[in-house]
Amino acid sequence: MDTKEYETSFKIEEKYWWFVGQKQLVEKFLKQFYFGNDSEKEKFSFLDVGCGTGITLSILSKHGKAQGIDVADQAVYFCRQRGFKIKKSDVMDIQFSDNSFDAVTSLGVFYHKGVSDDQKGFQEIFRVLKPGGRIFFLDCALPSLYGKHDIAFHGIRRYTKKELRQKLEKAGFVVERITYYNILLFPAVYLKRKLEKLSSAPPKSEVSEEMNPIVNKMLTKVYGAELSLLKYCNFPVGVNILAVARKRD
Repeated sequence: MDTKEYETSFKIEEKYWWFVGQKQLVEKFLKQFYFGNDSEKEKFSFLDVGCGTGITLSILSKHGKAQGIDVADQAVYFCRQRGFKIKKSDVMDIQFSDNSFDAVTSLGVFYHKGVSDDQKGFQEIFRVLKPGGRIFFLDCALPSLYGKHDIAFHGIRRYTKKELRQKLEKAGFVVERITYYNILLFPAVYLKRKLEKLSSAPPKSEVSEEMNPIVNKMLTKVYGAELSLLKYCNFPVGVNILAVARKRD
């Protein structure tokens, strides 16, 4: 991302619907596999790859020992401002030893052009996970949704379920769940991305400090409602894709 995007994320991620929703997803993952009493908290070690400005680390650090990596100086700066332990490191060459973490999170990282070899990235995450450890993965879905927002964020790929499953399994993971996500927003986003192709306007991020607070509240509720539905089913399409995969014991 550009420096401006990091600054914007840092300012709004505590209240912007997209980041609020991601926090809820991470909480759900932790609750299912890693929540416990205070004495258990110190047992768990987490790594957030592509940690950005630290929104996911703020959740992980409540439930264990959390560290982050990112290649961007801006990300390292903002995370350290918040007191998090960060290494400047590439997901394709993670600067930690084998079998170091109980869980690794990756939210909106692998779509980026900086991850030139995403298969190598999955293999590195597999390597640093302890046996039985899990990856929690959320990223962009469906190449048909590629648009100017992706270009603005230096995105080069969007995953299908088939492709993501194959790459996780090739890295050695057992895929426990994989589903598209943000199905309720899919029709609007699909239409917007198609109309963009008819426009000569330059690429622009859809994340903004100026979002109407009423719209932001509505979208937050939509995200939360879909999170409730996720308990009962997988979705056939969506703006994003979510996966949980385990390293064999």
